[in-house]
Amino acid sequence: MKYNITHKTEYNYSIPVTISQHLIHLEPRKCSRQNWISHDIEISPKPAYFVTREDIYGNKVTAFSIEEEHKIFKVLAKGTVEVSEKKMPETSIAWEKIQERLVNPETPEDIEASMFLYPSPLVIFDGSIKKYALKSFTDGRPFIEAVLDLNNRIFNDFQYAPGSTRIGTLPAEVLRDRKGVCQDFAHFMIACLRSLGLSCGYISGYLHTRRENEQPKLIGADATHAWVFAYLPEVGFLEFDPTNNCVAGEEHIIVGRGRDFGDVSPLKGVITGGGPHTLKVAVNVEEIN
Repeated sequence: MKYNITHKTEYNYSIPVTISQHLIHLEPRKCSRQNWISHDIEISPKPAYFVTREDIYGNKVTAFSIEEEHKIFKVLAKGTVEVSEKKMPETSIAWEKIQERLVNPETPEDIEASMFLYPSPLVIFDGSIKKYALKSFTDGRPFIEAVLDLNNRIFNDFQYAPGSTRIGTLPAEVLRDRKGVCQDFAHFMIACLRSLGLSCGYISGYLHTRRENEQPKLIGADATHAWVFAYLPEVGFLEFDPTNNCVAGEEHIIVGRGRDFGDVSPLKGVITGGGPHTLKVAVNVEEIN
């Protein structure tokens, strides 16, 4: 599949911002199942300072500062990408074998995966989360079978309810209230897997949404999305989407990968001034024939 993607962010401030510094994760990472043909980021007002580097997780991170007074701040990311589907293995070893191997890594890939074993600021887990996870991870169950079962249970047990949570909602709150959005379900699934000593993390990207009828898709109808990667030795990181109860495929476009949302937030920063403000975000993922 090939897509043209635009991601627009606009802040309108009630009083002028005199200076601002920002960090963005909008330049997509390279990986085996997707090829970015082109990508560009436009910022208004024009930054006085702009630099891009690679973080510890392999993501492109751009830092910049705006040093002129402004009441409107815009960021436009756009690009063209080819996406393929990563085939899921038909069989896998028991999940306990992976747990044991991550305690005593055998390969450089095992060592890399170990950085995704532990609690992170937005993925904290306790006994109640482990108890929920163990209903899928029974003794000797193959890893992929268990993860797919967990994926399915989260989809069926939790209500998709925009506006019901905040950015900092923790997995225990999601388990208690049984509702949230894609970020919450990704964080909860990660907490479940890490509570069992399994390596997994958070993917930020885009989801191409299809309409059920023949009407044209509305501009901005697509969205930023979050899903999960989990490590299977000798294979690598596999991707699961608990919000849609599926394996991530050709309609899942990766931008960043980290421990949780905080590692791959599309845009964050510090400003002087601004006052009350409004935020508009629009994403469009257009399939190219």
